[in-house]
Amino acid sequence: MYLENYYTAFHGDLRIITDSLFHVALTLQKQPEISYLIFNDQTGQQIDLDLSGSEDDLKQRYAKVEEVKKVGRPKLGVISREITLQQKHWNWLDQQSASASAVIRKLIDKELNDPTSESNIMLAKQSTDRFMSAMLGNMPNYEEATRALYQGNKSLFLALIQNYPNDLKAYLELKAQTAF
Repeated sequence: MYLENYYTAFHGDLRIITDSLFHVALTLQKQPEISYLIFNDQTGQQIDLDLSGSEDDLKQRYAKVEEVKKVGRPKLGVISREITLQQKHWNWLDQQSASASAVIRKLIDKELNDPTSESNIMLAKQSTDRFMSAMLGNMPNYEEATRALYQGNKSLFLALIQNYPNDLKAYLELKAQTAF
């Protein structure tokens, strides 16, 4: 399974690097003669990078941790936002032994940490589909492989992508591990 905050760059059918955004940018900056596509490994979304400037410029741009909003408890990584619930939800939360925020965080963490949950499987399928759409849209069996992905037919999916270029196939197989 690919980790959050990791990115993969491809030059055509070849995988160049899978790493943090800073290391991907640094690697690509050293190879200005090649064309590439970069994907967020968690979401499958294609991203663009500004590779101008020095290594320090790249570090400043891509190695910094996301700034946390000032509301909540920023030093603890807590961001305050508003949520809207029905009265029955508030009643249930009021009956819990922990605060409403703590209970909601536990429920979300439980869902996030369960790769077999329905929502995480769907997110993995969508991420894999985004990558496939960008990189494999003209490949043989693309549409059939996409259907197999969403139908949850792992063996058919793997059979349909078997003849894809090695790096693309390996990346797809890795991404699809959590989609089935």
